[in-house]
Amino acid sequence: MSTHLHNQSCYTLLDSTLSVKNIVDASVKHGFKSVALTDYNVMHGVLPFYKYCITKNIKPIIGLACKIEINDEFVECILYAKNYEGYKSLVKISTFICSKKQLKFIHLKNLMSNLIIVIYGEGGVFEPLLTNNDEEKIIELIKKLKSEINEFYISISLNDYSFWKLKNEILKKICFENQIKTVALTKNYYENIEDYDAYKIINGIRLQKTINDKTLIVPSNRFIRNNEQMQQLYDQDDLDNSDLIANQCNVIMEKNISLLPQFDSKGEDSTVYLKQLCYAGLKKRLNNHRNAEYETRLEFEIDVITKMNYQDYFLIVYDFILYSRKKNIYIGPGRGSAAGCLVAYCLGITHVDPIKYNLLFERFLNPERISMPDIDVDLPDDKREEVIEYVCEKYGFDNVAHIVTYGTLKTKMVLRDVGRVLNISIRDIDIITKSVPNNLNITLQQSYDESKYFKQIINSDEKFKYLFSVSLKLENLVRHISTHAAGIVMSNKKLSDSVPCMMLDDKRLTTQYSMDYLEELGLIKMDFLGLKNLTIIDDIVKLIKDSNPNFNILKISLDDEKTFEVIQKGDTTGLFQLESDGMTNLLKKIRPKNFLDISATIALYRPG
Repeated sequence: MSTHLHNQSCYTLLDSTLSVKNIVDASVKHGFKSVALTDYNVMHGVLPFYKYCITKNIKPIIGLACKIEINDEFVECILYAKNYEGYKSLVKISTFICSKKQLKFIHLKNLMSNLIIVIYGEGGVFEPLLTNNDEEKIIELIKKLKSEINEFYISISLNDYSFWKLKNEILKKICFENQIKTVALTKNYYENIEDYDAYKIINGIRLQKTINDKTLIVPSNRFIRNNEQMQQLYDQDDLDNSDLIANQCNVIMEKNISLLPQFDSKGEDSTVYLKQLCYAGLKKRLNNHRNAEYETRLEFEIDVITKMNYQDYFLIVYDFILYSRKKNIYIGPGRGSAAGCLVAYCLGITHVDPIKYNLLFERFLNPERISMPDIDVDLPDDKREEVIEYVCEKYGFDNVAHIVTYGTLKTKMVLRDVGRVLNISIRDIDIITKSVPNNLNITLQQSYDESKYFKQIINSDEKFKYLFSVSLKLENLVRHISTHAAGIVMSNKKLSDSVPCMMLDDKRLTTQYSMDYLEELGLIKMDFLGLKNLTIIDDIVKLIKDSNPNFNILKISLDDEKTFEVIQKGDTTGLFQLESDGMTNLLKKIRPKNFLDISATIALYRPG
């Protein structure tokens, strides 16, 4: 039994038709005991891959394909993590590369004890030498590499081509004479042999070439072979070495404790400082009066927050909101479950009295259902960057990052992209995409099954049938990466110590893992939402203050009759959450007469 040590997923953008699930399922189907994920430079897929392998009872091997500069040679290779420390080394390496820096071997020297390195034969630094039959230079290069790297393997790949089978025999002989182990390494980019066309087309999307372009050349036979097929292609010792590497790779992910930065509370214990701020805030909110109901609720909430160890989280949010107010940056009054938190109200994070409106703290934090706190902070869209910049300067630019999101080949997008590569006219593609039902998240297969018109168009022409069949294979693969519209994560140490990061712009890090996986790494997401509505409100307030300097928008009446007359007419364009067609129709029917009627209307329209 051998192990596939090179599987490139769709996270190597538009250069594979394999999802993480495809890689694992195919390996399980063929009876393999372990399987590797080896995307080029990036680690986006590592956590979903690791978790899915565990559920399928197959050992995950975490690798990273990359290029290393060694003695002025650019060496294409794969690095494999032997253990959790090796995984953390790959995290650092990927972050370094994806921060637009050239990786040199000097950067790796202190990390190599927990890594295994396989250097490419074909497709790497040896390829031109093998092509030119320059055995002397191959020996010279191997000796140079041996002087730098204590132990490495050289890969034997593409044995299914007669040219490379011959060249690999020469390479193996030289490696044997120089005490270098070789290993079978089939490079897998798609699941089945019949997926070659889809692989060629996805490369056409990436390279912006059509299927008729003679320069669109991609390797064939890069499918996931079963063990019998591997034994027909490779020498047994090379297959055995793939298992030898697999047996040395035993990454067990550790569960991280909270990595939230510690707030500088001026020498005070964070819990004591939070209590002091809360009771001072409550006193201000109640105009120096005491109220047992508020005090009991506040004590309960502080107790829950400290037991869950989230006191620093509240202090951090309190601090950057305080900074914003000092800079006259208008912050929204609060939304979502955080509005049910009296602590947030006392700290000035929110301006909604949860007791007056009977809002539940347990919707925000529940000691019986442990979850991360989630306070959404609304900011004017033209001031959002300024607040994030303050947070970065306070907690360190290496400790604060955006969160990655993935744009995928959704139904209409995949039809357009594949259609362009297949040279199908824009007019025909427009007709096809317009026939896709306008249902949220509808798939190609659902469109075909549910829409007679869509099905009729697809079946009307062989080229449309081919478009549909290829698009089915590529649907939902990752097309591009960008950043979450609001989410920011912060850590008490360099983020690259716990999560792979990248630079998508020249300003700030972005995590390579999506928000679905950051919480289990101990990272808390904070949402900084830039809203155009707030910018408009802020501009209006400034204009009012020109003639009325004492105006305070947080103290305006919530029962103004003329305002409700406008709302009852559905004249709500530009009003956040009240401006959609469906919402305005509902407002006209319900005819809200007070503030609670508005909240009830929104709840009726959005019961989820």
